[in-house]
This record gives sequence, C-alpha cells and structure tokens, in this order.
Amino acid sequence: MLNNEFDDEPEPLRRVRPTRRDHRSRRIDVMRELESGVVDERPVKERFSREFKKAKIKRIKNPVENIGEENCVEGLVLEVHRRTCEVRLDNLPTSDFLPSTVTAMYRATTSKTLGEFPAVGDRVLLGLVNDGDDEGDGVGSQKYCVVRVLPRKSELKRPGPRDSFYKQQTLAANIDQVVIVASVTQPEFNYGFMDRFLLAANLNDLPFVLVLTKMDLLPNGEADLSSDIRDFLKIVDKVIPVSVKTGDGLDVLRNELLGKSSVFSGMSGVGKSTLINTLVPDAELRTGDVRERDGKGRHTTTSSSLFDFPGGGYVIDTPGIRSIGLMDMEPETLAKIFPGFFEDDRFMCRFSNCKHLKEPGCAVREAVESGKISAARYASYVRILNSGK
Repeated sequence: MLNNEFDDEPEPLRRVRPTRRDHRSRRIDVMRELESGVVDERPVKERFSREFKKAKIKRIKNPVENIGEENCVEGLVLEVHRRTCEVRLDNLPTSDFLPSTVTAMYRATTSKTLGEFPAVGDRVLLGLVNDGDDEGDGVGSQKYCVVRVLPRKSELKRPGPRDSFYKQQTLAANIDQVVIVASVTQPEFNYGFMDRFLLAANLNDLPFVLVLTKMDLLPNGEADLSSDIRDFLKIVDKVIPVSVKTGDGLDVLRNELLGKSSVFSGMSGVGKSTLINTLVPDAELRTGDVRERDGKGRHTTTSSSLFDFPGGGYVIDTPGIRSIGLMDMEPETLAKIFPGFFEDDRFMCRFSNCKHLKEPGCAVREAVESGKISAARYASYVRILNSGK
C-alpha cells in the first residue's frame, strides 16, 4: 500500500482570489462614460461584494434634482480639491445661521455643464443636500453641493496632464490682471516662462504686470539688470521693481492691486510666497530657499488659493508652473501674435503661413540676424512652438 506522502501526482493548483487592485480597472470613469453617452444623464457606478462577485449597478443620486435655484446661495470659490471646493457664502439671510465658508461637493453633472471642474475665483450657486440624498463618509457626507457655476468673465488656463479627461485646466477665473513675479537673480530670469504668461494674458485681454523681486541684490539697482530682462521690459506695459527686504516698491504694488482680482504666478524660488505674505499677512504661505547646487527654487505652492487683499480686491496664488494653456493654438497663429516680433502687430513676412523657421522672406529671422530682435526672444519662440507639436 502506497503512502500518500510519496505520491508523484502533483497537487492541484489553488485558485488565488483576485485582489481589489486587480478589479480597479473595472470601475467606471464617470466623466468619460457620461461624455461618450454610454450612460444616461445620471451617472452610475459598479459596486462589488467583498469577494468581487455579483457586481451591482447603483445609480448615483443627483443631489441638485430637487433643489431650486431660488433656494440656493451664491458664493466665491476659495480653493478647489479633488471632488470638493471651499466656498465663501455671500448675502446670507439674517435668519439663517450658516457658516461663512463651507465645503461643497461638485458632481459629474456640474462639471459636464461647465465643461470642466470649478476653479478658484468662480462664482457658484450652492444648494443644501436633503437628508438621505447623500450618506456615508468622504465627499458624500458634505451638506452642500455646487448647483451651477456662474459664467466667467475671464480665465487663465494651463495644459492638463496627458492622461487627463480635459486638455486644459483653469488656474483661476474672473481675474482682472495677471501678475508675474520674477527675480532679478537667484534664480535667473526665464524667458520662456514669461512669454507663455504674456501670451495667455494677451489672448484673454488681461493686463500683464511684471514684478521684479530681490532688487536689493543689485548694487546699482536697475542699472545692473541683465540684458534678457531689459529686452523683455520693452514689450510689457507695466513693470514694478520691489524688494521685500528693504520695502522698496511695495507701496506702488499695493496701489496696483487695490480693488482688483489679481492672479499671481512665478517660478519657484523667485520670492512669490514671501511677497504675498508681506502684502496679505493672513495668507501665511510656506516659503522655501533657493538650492545652492543649481540656483533653482523649491516648490512651496501646490494649488491655487484666493485671499482677500487689505483694502479691497483679491489675490489668487497659483503654483509655479512651467507651461500655460497654448496647446490648441495653431503654429501659424503663434507666429503672427508672438510678443515683440512685429511693431503694431503688422505681419511683415512674405508668406502668410510663415512660422519663422526656414521660410524665405522671413522678417523675423532677418530682425534676429540684424540684432533688432534678441536671440533669446527667438529661442523662446522656437521652444514654445515645438512644445505644441
């Protein structure tokens, strides 16, 4: 009689239970499904048992279905998170004991109507979710929801991630001017960064204000400005040199910001957060030092935030991004409107579709060769042109 311990028959393979990660790909991306028309107006989601068996389809309740706009309150978006946003309520009835700032959720239906997610600076209508409409932890436990995003008068966009549902993301909405902070040194002036924001401001008919920080590091003041900075100053309408250390220029900047909604941006390390903390003491933004090994800054701002400016107006702090929303622009259009190429915006090249690369009769390349247009400005144009391909 043979002992089982010496059987040569292999033991049957045991079935491994699938993990939650294995089934993550089965979850429905609500926004993509809603856009493609696969699901109806109410988005749905799959719910699995603990063993990932007998998947059930559950309709996500629309919290705004039974909320009339006459029962909504209007507010200003201060911050935006993954599925919620911080909103300051306006014009509250005296009989209601509502907090001044609330956390409101926004659903796929709201984003679908707007075309993208709410942005800092948006005016929105909020409704109270009825008891039982949204239960549970996380986003579903919020009492307020965004019913509608009011029309924007202006916006500043940047390209979204390559795998993002939207090609562009709005950094800030309803702004009056774009304030770009650049340091005169440590780190050095970045032509490409400035040109992108200048283009975005021009396309949205927004005034462009250049703030030069760390002026105290130049012994002779503006006389020591680099040639790149001097060249850029020729094509901007307003420049404000400041020094947070000495206080020079801060009063001029305060007067420029008073009563306006200003979006601040700048490369990491230029002193943007330090400047905003000086102008708006309640901001309390984190600040960082410049790295010694490469002279570049460390990112301290990770998302856009809105602050009240003393005396009136808003300051919107945005991260130090490297690109701005020019992805949908045709190369021929960029070649015609690039700042500093043509006086009075009169296109002077021989061919109307000239991209200023190798085309004959190009007025821009001739100006570069003669020194009328700096080589740094032309190199910045070529980088932006190639980045959209």
